[in-house]
Amino acid sequence: MTTCYRSIVVLTGVGISAESGLGTFRDRDGLWTKYDLSEVATPAEFARNPAFVHESYNARRRNLLMAKPDAAHAALATLEKDSGALVTVITQNVDNLHEQAGAKNVIHMHGELLKVRCYAAGHVSPWTEELWVATP
Repeated sequence: MTTCYRSIVVLTGVGISAESGLGTFRDRDGLWTKYDLSEVATPAEFARNPAFVHESYNARRRNLLMAKPDAAHAALATLEKDSGALVTVITQNVDNLHEQAGAKNVIHMHGELLKVRCYAAGHVSPWTEELWVATP
């Protein structure tokens, strides 16, 4: 008996989550119009103004907690479940909508809004609350 292995890799970006109500970066009122990303997405800016960086990510986290997966997320989860192939979703998104829809094999290129990393201990933990400089 011959066994065939099939793999499917899907690349997604912010557009897939737009239908779920999460803003994109380039839209007319997108994130780039609200923030200069160099002010919220670099270690230097975090060192300079951690409260501002935390607030910008807290706002994005609040929006994500209200969002639900859309039809595109559901379709990719169904593909993974029913195709018989090894389906890997590689996403630029920091949301967890692929996972909410049921996808199991997701790689996040830019991290995840609902996880935090302790640099002292090196572990990653789920996080849904607001995060501030004084957060233990």
